[in-house]
Amino acid sequence: MKFTRLPLAACLCAALLSPASLLAKETLERADVPAELKWDLAAMYPSAEAWEADAEKLKAMLPEIEPFRGRLAEGGDVLLAALKKQEEIGQLVGSLYVYAGMKSFEDLRDSDNSARFSRARTLLSQYNEATAFFSPELLALPPAQVDTMVNDTPGLAIYRHYLDEQSRLRPYTLSEAEEKLLAMADDPLNKFNGVFSAIDNADLNFGTMKNEEGEEVELTKARYGAFLSSPDRRVREDAWIGLFTAYEKMGNTLAANYEGHVKGRVFSARARGYDSALHAATYASAIPTEVYTNLITAAREGAPALQKFLEVRREALGVDTMEVWDLYAPTTDNVFGDISWDEAKQIVAEALAPMGEDYIALYWHGFDDGWVDAVENRGKRGGAYSWGTYNSKPYLSMNYEGTLNDVSTLAHEYGHSLHSYMARGTQPYVYGSYRTFIAEIASMTNEAILFQKMLSEADSAKKRAYLLQNYLDQFRSGFFRQTSFADFEMQAHARVEAGDALSKDSLNALYAEVFAAYYGDAVNAHELNASEWSRIPHFMRTDNFYVYQYATSFVAATALAKQILEEGEPARDRFLTMLRSGSNDYPIELLKKAGVDMTTPKPIYQTLAVFEELVGDYEEALAEAKAE
Repeated sequence: MKFTRLPLAACLCAALLSPASLLAKETLERADVPAELKWDLAAMYPSAEAWEADAEKLKAMLPEIEPFRGRLAEGGDVLLAALKKQEEIGQLVGSLYVYAGMKSFEDLRDSDNSARFSRARTLLSQYNEATAFFSPELLALPPAQVDTMVNDTPGLAIYRHYLDEQSRLRPYTLSEAEEKLLAMADDPLNKFNGVFSAIDNADLNFGTMKNEEGEEVELTKARYGAFLSSPDRRVREDAWIGLFTAYEKMGNTLAANYEGHVKGRVFSARARGYDSALHAATYASAIPTEVYTNLITAAREGAPALQKFLEVRREALGVDTMEVWDLYAPTTDNVFGDISWDEAKQIVAEALAPMGEDYIALYWHGFDDGWVDAVENRGKRGGAYSWGTYNSKPYLSMNYEGTLNDVSTLAHEYGHSLHSYMARGTQPYVYGSYRTFIAEIASMTNEAILFQKMLSEADSAKKRAYLLQNYLDQFRSGFFRQTSFADFEMQAHARVEAGDALSKDSLNALYAEVFAAYYGDAVNAHELNASEWSRIPHFMRTDNFYVYQYATSFVAATALAKQILEEGEPARDRFLTMLRSGSNDYPIELLKKAGVDMTTPKPIYQTLAVFEELVGDYEEALAEAKAE
């Protein structure tokens, strides 16, 4: 049983930075960010000393697990007590780990916080070592004996699904000594992600560039996204070249680090007897491997629709060749302009009204309760994410810059956070988390509903074209791009499993091959584009093969949003029931109950049909916009 490590909630207060200050030339230091735009981690630990006290408490508690070693077969009462003790200690180590991680992510240059996070990883490893006997002993029990224990022991019935999940792992669970050895190896094998994060967020410097007004500004990852959406092609190219050049220069180091990570995943899978690292990743989540491979097959078949969209985009841009830095360029004027934080919050709230009053009330509550870290500061971990524990607030981090994409990101991350809040408020600790396969569905359904709301209210062809372009870009990124990443990741692991080495050159060549399969001749792939694999943080996750779930979630979210908007309350209730269910059933089954069956490729092809239809709508809106 593991502690909660999935996304939680997000929010902040009302007085906000204006777009001008959000887009200031200089990135703020952490201390200069207004308090109302920073999350309230003090609700977890008011000080470093409080964290240290719990770290010492954990060390004292770890030996309390030992008396259960070799005794799980004695009876239901002993098994129940062991589960309770594991939960108690698991919640403590979870709080220590997540707090240290989020505190470190505030400013990765802070060596004290980084050291504390490293210690937290060590504590987690020690917890895993101390509980390594649990699964082997549990799986050594005959299923009939476990059923008898559950039926005859008050309080044990709640763990029935958890015990069933554990039973699934029987073929891939090793002896106690072997499990302990793997637990000891867990910390060093997971160091590669930390190395990448340090390079990516603290060590890399992207230099400066001239913005649209010709002013010299610092190029950061957060600003990179805004610059790629600039109508000025020179700005887009300079930002893209500046960012990718920095990664290319670190290519050999990043390749060596990624190879170490992949070899670690392959080692773990082989040690347990899985067919492959991919098999290990999908089996652990009770997802048939065919869901992964069906996705890649369907996306490759649907690539012509993607290329058609990009051709329409090229014509709208009025360029002879679509370059990689043109992929996010606006094809119409930004009819929405800079969006203040207050406006963004209101836009999302109004769009999500179909989710019901309780959902919206909880959404607003988060802004007053310190859930969100809203804007960029120096050293802050890039990207947007939601994280927390069973007992904490559902925290959210993002780097708001005032764009329409940032509004969508707010809706997305809030989907994670509200999902977590509802699951933890409804389910006991054992089911208070949720599988990754389900995690992205809540967030992407919010994005899909937001898009439909804004599209329905668009009062001009220019607004429709702008919204369709943005959503189709999200479709490209959330479905095609993530599937291409999954394609690359699968092939990279397969090469290591075949005994091949992963070098900068081989990884660049592989990435270029996969990119060509999806984008064809619709985009001119600059030579630096082959190194894009080196800047994708999801490739370094400990739960690798994560990215395909963005694409499957996009498929499910497209279907669920359609059902909620067309059916109303019945579909909404099915969806919210899934969110409240946490992990009390297998993810495929929870999704079936919500109304989508991902065991067949049918929903994928239906989603591709939606994409093709939207491309046609986009082309039509562009034509109408010219006549306005």
